[in-house]
Amino acid sequence: MSLYFGIDFGTSTNYVARWLEESGEVKDVDNMGIFGGPPIFPNVIYYGQNGEKVVGETAINKASIDPRNGIFGVKRKIVEDNWEYYIPALDSKYTPVDVSTDIFQYIKDKVSEQNGYKQIDGVVISVPYAYGNKERLKIRRAAERAGLNVIDLIEEPVAAAINADIFSKASTMGYSEKIMVFDFGGGTLDITIFYYEKNVDGQVTIEVLNTEGLRDFGGQVIDEILFSKITAKAGINVNEIINPVQRIHFQREMMSKVIWMKEFAQTPDWDDDIEGDFEDNLAGIPVKGTVTKKEMDEWLRGERVVEKIRDLVMDALLNCGDKGLDPDDIDRVLLVGGSSNLDIVKNTLRDIFGREPEKKENDIYKFVGKGAAKYCGLKVQNKNNFRIIQKLSYSIGVRVGANFDKLIEKNKGYGEFSKPRKYALSENKDNRDIEVYQGNSRDITRCFLIGKIPVSHLVLDENRSIELSLGTTETGMVAYKIYINGKCIDGVLE
Repeated sequence: MSLYFGIDFGTSTNYVARWLEESGEVKDVDNMGIFGGPPIFPNVIYYGQNGEKVVGETAINKASIDPRNGIFGVKRKIVEDNWEYYIPALDSKYTPVDVSTDIFQYIKDKVSEQNGYKQIDGVVISVPYAYGNKERLKIRRAAERAGLNVIDLIEEPVAAAINADIFSKASTMGYSEKIMVFDFGGGTLDITIFYYEKNVDGQVTIEVLNTEGLRDFGGQVIDEILFSKITAKAGINVNEIINPVQRIHFQREMMSKVIWMKEFAQTPDWDDDIEGDFEDNLAGIPVKGTVTKKEMDEWLRGERVVEKIRDLVMDALLNCGDKGLDPDDIDRVLLVGGSSNLDIVKNTLRDIFGREPEKKENDIYKFVGKGAAKYCGLKVQNKNNFRIIQKLSYSIGVRVGANFDKLIEKNKGYGEFSKPRKYALSENKDNRDIEVYQGNSRDITRCFLIGKIPVSHLVLDENRSIELSLGTTETGMVAYKIYINGKCIDGVLE
């Protein structure tokens, strides 16, 4: 029996789902954290003095005692080029890829152990739509270093759309609809709009019309806002806790309490005006006070959470094609990610679209992982009754002085290339390689370096110029074509 899985490698939590080859169904992989625990487990790793590496709830518990050897939220560091973390237990500095490799290794070992130590045949890993070439390479490299056979990467909102019963939809041929996936995860807020169609031959097409995202506005930001407000209400200034170990312990214990209160506030058991008691003794510091659900909503409104959501939704609609879309043009709004559960989020979307957004009560944390597992099955079966038309979430271009020179625009389909453009290169071979960026601004400082095209070895004409075309492969990797001396040199950014 083959082993195929979808992995939702999240900012706050991880989730693994297995695709069952015989039935085509998808099921949770249980006991990924502690034995008997839920299938969703914290994306936290702890490094012990004896070389042990533990992930999940156990890692949180150990890191609360020994915080310097615990790493939280490594996915947020994937986008950074120079981030390193010194791990005292290993006497070594680790990069985001190193840490992610260890977490993927844990997932691989745990899944294999639960299946008679059989080898895993393949996985599909979900990534944020906002991830570009550089971030995708890091995720793939980490998983492959852990020994996983990565069949493909899939964007989180695409995985969510696949899991929204669209392939099993009992619809007439020629049925179509526009779907917005609102993905408010731990690290980012991503909004993706799709066009879904089942043609007369039964083939399903999902076309990405547009995607918008905020890289630094996810569930962790919500948690930090509530943490700040609740500790202030309790009269505690964290910066005044002199002992650094005690300060770290207090922050983590208090944050756990804040997250629990935030999640409990979304249940029917807590009405707007009921006072929640956060009296406790955390890391030796007494904490007293109460908070209401209404207060938490007011705090978030005061930090412009509603405005940020509304602005991003309207931008996503406005930038769909030449004419844009109106809220009435959207047939379904799908909620993904734990922070989508917030009443303030659902109420904002209800006000915009005039209808309730859709969510599966028990599935909102599993939606993406299950979609990744289903996509894994579709890839393994090599089914030809579906196609996904994916597009760039950022423009791709090169640095010219202090400016970003776009060659291929956002929302161009995978597999497309720009027209060749002429560039003069530096006389100094050491500074000649071409820097490739992704972004949606002319200001190069607001864009992200994703790689360099090696040209130092090229023999140039007297004008020291080349013609350059940028594009993507069918899987979304950034590719280039250099035209020089009547020849074409092509490659893919590594």
